[in-house]
Amino acid sequence: MKKQIIGMVLVCVMVIGMSASASAATLTLDEETKEEYYLEYIEIAKEVSKEAELDISVLPIDEFQEEDWRAPQEFRDFITEVAYWHLTCTDSGDDTLTRSTASATKSTTVTADGRSYTLSITGSFKTDLNTSFGQQRFSGINSITSKLTGSTGTWTQTGYESQSMDAARTYGITVSGKLTIAGAVFSNKLAYVEFYCNGQGVVS
Repeated sequence: MKKQIIGMVLVCVMVIGMSASASAATLTLDEETKEEYYLEYIEIAKEVSKEAELDISVLPIDEFQEEDWRAPQEFRDFITEVAYWHLTCTDSGDDTLTRSTASATKSTTVTADGRSYTLSITGSFKTDLNTSFGQQRFSGINSITSKLTGSTGTWTQTGYESQSMDAARTYGITVSGKLTIAGAVFSNKLAYVEFYCNGQGVVS
């Protein structure tokens, strides 16, 4: 009899615990709590910005989505992880080649708080036959574009810098952009990629 009672008690405790967890998962913050959190977010962004030497701010409170709200410490952990993302695109995607224009896409996938984000950079280039080497070489850049895909977040490219290397067989490109994620704005996030041109003018 005692064993049955103990078993019933344990079942009740488990059910109550599961109900409490479910309630916590669907809990929404009231406006007062959001305002309190928002003020803390602003201070956290300033602190992480100084630590990471990166321009970090937060969106206006009315632009926050429900999924952006999190406990202040979780917000700090999240934006700190994003601040130190190492964005170097190395994974090759599709490449195309026409008579004098070649393009290729490279990407990198990073994670924060268990979510994955992929930044892709596409370069379109001019290539010419280099008579000194008897092979195709880069002769200019038509365009450099980039985009972010993932759970949430947006990326707006603001510019890029290029460096021709290896006798015009390699272009090193540093892309700058504004990354908005989880209510935080990283105003000058940098990403790096290298594109290579082979003797036939194919870019990878």
